Amino acid sequence: MPVLFFVSMTTLLAVAPEVEVTSLSGTNASGSLQALNKTVAKVKAGQTENDLPLSNILNMRFPKNRLQRSLELPFTVRLTDGSIFPTQSLQSNERQVKVSGDQTGALILPARNVASIRFGALNSNIRDSWEKLLNGENTKDLLVVQKENVLDYIDGVVGSITDEKIQFFTGEDEVSVNRSRVFGVIYFRPPSPEVSPFCSIRLTDAGVLNASAITFTGTEFAATLLGGTQARFAPQSIANLDFSQGKVRYLSDLEPRNIEYTPFFDTVWKYRKDRHRDGGPLRVGGKEYARGLYVHSKTLLQYRIKGDYRNFRAIMGIDDSVPGIGFVYVEIKGDGRTLYSGNVRSSDSPVELNLDVRGVRDFDVLVDFGDNLEICDHLDLCEARFIK
Repeated sequence: MPVLFFVSMTTLLAVAPEVEVTSLSGTNASGSLQALNKTVAKVKAGQTENDLPLSNILNMRFPKNRLQRSLELPFTVRLTDGSIFPTQSLQSNERQVKVSGDQTGALILPARNVASIRFGALNSNIRDSWEKLLNGENTKDLLVVQKENVLDYIDGVVGSITDEKIQFFTGEDEVSVNRSRVFGVIYFRPPSPEVSPFCSIRLTDAGVLNASAITFTGTEFAATLLGGTQARFAPQSIANLDFSQGKVRYLSDLEPRNIEYTPFFDTVWKYRKDRHRDGGPLRVGGKEYARGLYVHSKTLLQYRIKGDYRNFRAIMGIDDSVPGIGFVYVEIKGDGRTLYSGNVRSSDSPVELNLDVRGVRDFDVLVDFGDNLEICDHLDLCEARFIK
């Protein structure tokens, strides 16, 4: 009886989450999400319930769910499919990794799907070193330790991980290392075919999990992650559902073939993906965006897109976090031909870009100085994406 009472109260208290849906054609719809299955999202606006085909949905945003940070320093788990998320507890053996996080809940992951685990905090002094180790052509597992602002490692085989110890094998020797002394572990994983997810689930703690299926029946989301793990999410834990795979390519998923910074003074302000310079969300015109670029003047980003896309779309403006004196000049070119040029000021309304890039091989974005030196030149290219 207590269980039935709990389920009934949970059902009665469940509130349909509010969503904003962006379609492939660029139109938007908003309302409360009633249900989601593998083909349709049911969204109610007023008294009208609309069936929105998932084949035409790019993303579904949950505007009332704000970014949340745990007071406890989390571990960061990266999977071989590109998923990356924080978790508060973790244990592993040779077959599986058990994690538990504020937003993910408890997950049991096949060990072969885990690419790395970071226990230490990442800062600007060691960020590049960690990324270099992650992207290195390693032939063994790495046990990484931090010595002040330097990362060092030994290679071998990572064994079990408990709350206290990490088992590690070097040749014929086995050592048990205090977990508190380890910055992270990177597993050797042989290359595997790239599989596009049906949906990328972006959580309010900035975690991203790639799923092959996701449903919503009114109280919670149920997902099958690409590695086969079953997961459940409370509606308030989700920031965005990205259904764009195979339909679009976000600019923040691409690596520029060339980057040129020309500081007005001596400080170089590097561009950032999906985050503002200070680590918060991109915010333009009073609205937050999960995807896009932060670009400071003067920066040139050059991409090779090989003529694969029809349109480039973005919402452009000076980030709301800075005082109203930002002023930049933006020029976007395709194969050397100007597709867009103009000034962008803090006082301007957001600019919606919809550029024809059919046949374009090289795509350049220049954010140049305006009339206010480089002060507050925090340009955001929100939801910047190529559409096939």
